[in-house]
Amino acid sequence: MTTDAAHSSLWRTADIYFGSSLVLGFALNYYHAFNFGPLSGSATLHMVGAPLLVIGSLVIIYSKQALSKQGQPSAPSVATTTIVDGGMFRYSRNPLYAGLATCYCGLSFAIDNAWLLALLPITLIAIQIALIAPEEHYLEEKFGDEYRAYKKRVRRWI
Repeated sequence: MTTDAAHSSLWRTADIYFGSSLVLGFALNYYHAFNFGPLSGSATLHMVGAPLLVIGSLVIIYSKQALSKQGQPSAPSVATTTIVDGGMFRYSRNPLYAGLATCYCGLSFAIDNAWLLALLPITLIAIQIALIAPEEHYLEEKFGDEYRAYKKRVRRWI
């Protein structure tokens, strides 16, 4: 790990935030079940959840391919050497986070755990504050006008 990176700690990753939210959602559901009411146990939840899981996974895969194609790491603890603006990064400055959020949402439907869906906004706010804001600050300092132009062209999420 290098000090020229968006985050200096391996603990500051989306996996930690989404993982913690999943554990909390499972624990809450264990002690006080909170499901999707009349849809609970229905195939409808699976028909919503499964495609979201697939779409989110594909977004993550294609985003990592775009990073790899330009020799960039996906870990924010490793220095960034260039702005990746191809692949999914043409549409979102944070496609990995968007993909993880989509998978997380799909999982909540697929396993009928409304706690997960209720925790998602809190998780995304925490990610915005703890991960995205420092990453964008790092990229602006490192790449200056080039990154600011990219920010004007491409939305944060979708």
